[in-house]
Amino acid sequence: MTQEELFQSCALTELTDSVLSQCEPFSCNEADLDDFFAHDALTYHRKLIGRTYLFVKRDTPRKIVVAFTMANDSIRLTNKLNEESKELFLEEAELRDKDIKRYPGILIGRLGTNQEFAGQGYGTAVMDFIKHVFRLEKRSGCRFLMVDALNNDATISYYKKNGFKYLIDDERLEAKYVGIGVGRLPLNTRLMYYDLLNLKIEDND
Repeated sequence: MTQEELFQSCALTELTDSVLSQCEPFSCNEADLDDFFAHDALTYHRKLIGRTYLFVKRDTPRKIVVAFTMANDSIRLTNKLNEESKELFLEEAELRDKDIKRYPGILIGRLGTNQEFAGQGYGTAVMDFIKHVFRLEKRSGCRFLMVDALNNDATISYYKKNGFKYLIDDERLEAKYVGIGVGRLPLNTRLMYYDLLNLKIEDND
């Protein structure tokens, strides 16, 4: 599904109390995501720690197709990041000449596709939309998209298919980086990122 096809069938709106009350219950068959969008997303909005957007069907606006939450973040090269992962990140992003510790980006805090529309290309079309929005938005520096992806085969496969990479391949080293004891492995989520410079667009600047 292309972005054009996405907008032909769906409309983009921001989640509000009014919108939530008018829409059918949203379920992407993942309890944590369903609970977040039903109960926590509006709190994040009010406290300015995340904004949630919805794609709803144009012909049946009560049906939410995809929901996603965005927040400011950065990739942090702290002393808890192992040297191999740090060097690989800097090499692939061509940032060895930039001696900074935080590289600006946007966190996809949550993203889910209504199970009724799963497998129809909506999820990838929305990801393409997000990439283009933040690649073309030039009001501030935004180099990377980041996500704490649920650590299951389907979710990891989705993000890899859309060009995301692990910041740290080894789960034990990632646990150290995020401050989680290795006794809690496997991790519930994996930190992944997408370099917006990989998105090919016409840029006249």
